[in-house]
Amino acid sequence: MSSSRIQRWANPRRILLATSLSDLKFTLPIAMQQALANKAELKIAHILPNLNTLQIDPVLMAYCSSGRMRKAAENTLKKAVATVERAGIRCSSSTVAGVVVEEVIRIADKWKADRLVAGSQGKAKPNLHLLGSVAESIFHSIEIPALAVGPKLIVKKAPSQTPMRIVFAASLDHDSRRMAEFALSVAENHGADISLVHVCPEVAKGHPTAARVTGYAKIMLQELLTMRTIKNSRPSCEVMQGQPVGAILEYAKQHSADMIILGASAHSAFDSRFIPGTAYRVLCESQCPVLVLKQESAWGQTTLAPHG
Repeated sequence: MSSSRIQRWANPRRILLATSLSDLKFTLPIAMQQALANKAELKIAHILPNLNTLQIDPVLMAYCSSGRMRKAAENTLKKAVATVERAGIRCSSSTVAGVVVEEVIRIADKWKADRLVAGSQGKAKPNLHLLGSVAESIFHSIEIPALAVGPKLIVKKAPSQTPMRIVFAASLDHDSRRMAEFALSVAENHGADISLVHVCPEVAKGHPTAARVTGYAKIMLQELLTMRTIKNSRPSCEVMQGQPVGAILEYAKQHSADMIILGASAHSAFDSRFIPGTAYRVLCESQCPVLVLKQESAWGQTTLAPHG
């Protein structure tokens, strides 16, 4: 992964918000915060459903037509664009019909987006929202970082006087150094304090293995911190024992995290073999946005120079 790509993704210039329209109340403020923080351009995209493939009550079919749906969507997006532009952010919108996953990825690729923002109001009725099997497919397929907004998000009304707090959940696998470099770059871009957190499997108290595993994990986290010096930031490391989801969420809550970054390993990414996986369950319960990175993205194939 080249340093230029890391910087571009850590400091995105083009942010794509994929919306189901019903989620704009909480996804739009986050997308705007991201755009303002990065001085980025924003595009809001909505994918119209294919009425021929949806399971709709025959009684309701009389009220559904592609024309009506497109007009309603365009009116909603027009209002959203106006809201964004009043904040001094360059903004546009796109309404297309098709398969959600394919169209979101196509738009992101054609527009050369540097980051995707997507979310949902909840896990119910997943066919109507982005969070669910659709979101899982997008996050597992798209080649850019995706900022996922979960149903329990708490939007902060006013900017805090304290530095932004980022929690990076490090898996400590072969991809850890690349993921850490990205997370540290994001923290540097935001002028944020960052905590590198690793959750070890719970071991009986006093067992000799516990101390060895914890000690080794702490050494690895400290080594990751040496990859990049972040000015005006207070980086820290924390090794915990227990279940990853609960531990990550509790740590983020206790430290008032503004963002969680999840390394995209097979054990923590949106992977169909592990649904509901760690990242998905963290997102569903997180009170702050979760930045998700795909396991086998294009940059993941680039080997970094040896450390040291």
